[in-house]
Amino acid sequence: MVCALACALTLCHSAAAAVIMKDDFEGKLNADLWAPAISWNVDGGVLEILRDAGDGNGPDDFGYGVDVFTDFGLQMDFRLGSEPQASKIELLFRATEFAFYQLVITPANGFGRKNSARWYRREGEDRGTWKEYTEFRAELPITVTTDAWYSLGLRGNGFDFEVHIKERGALNAQLVSAWTDADGLHSEGTIGFHTNQGHNYKIDNVALYDNPADIQGFLPVEPLGKAALAWATLKR
Repeated sequence: MVCALACALTLCHSAAAAVIMKDDFEGKLNADLWAPAISWNVDGGVLEILRDAGDGNGPDDFGYGVDVFTDFGLQMDFRLGSEPQASKIELLFRATEFAFYQLVITPANGFGRKNSARWYRREGEDRGTWKEYTEFRAELPITVTTDAWYSLGLRGNGFDFEVHIKERGALNAQLVSAWTDADGLHSEGTIGFHTNQGHNYKIDNVALYDNPADIQGFLPVEPLGKAALAWATLKR
């Protein structure tokens, strides 16, 4: 009876939480998972995003995932390039072409607001709708620089969002910021990446879940000594 109950609980959890997609970028870019921009290239088991031209608003500046989701937990590794300039990462989520939310992380040795996380939204082809949520700007709790690997965990539950960050391989992540979109602009969409004019960065070990609590190695230690799940296997 105890075994049957345990099995039933395990099956229930498995049914309630599913992996939307995973990619470690071994081999060629998986066309079943991505609708890439021409600035994307898979090499050495990582996705490199490099755009050396453009104004940041053309179709070649954006690439997207294929799977559409609502609530989500996203985790991935990233490395910001230093050549031809210190670069930032621009992550899109709940994206439908030019309608999306956007998370921008700028390194301490970058340009503009250094060592920060900023949130944006865009509501369609009109570039004038591409605006920052300035009230939710946040300084990163760790120092992020170019040419080093980091891991981030992004969660969306309804219109509540939060991002956590750590050095890749570290045991614990730290909360960067949490905020709520009171206007509820984008209820569903895909993930994606944006870049332009010499910014380049690398992505690895992407995992997207339909349960925000399923990101592994980012959430606080649970009560009664139960630790959060360990981070997935990483390529060093």
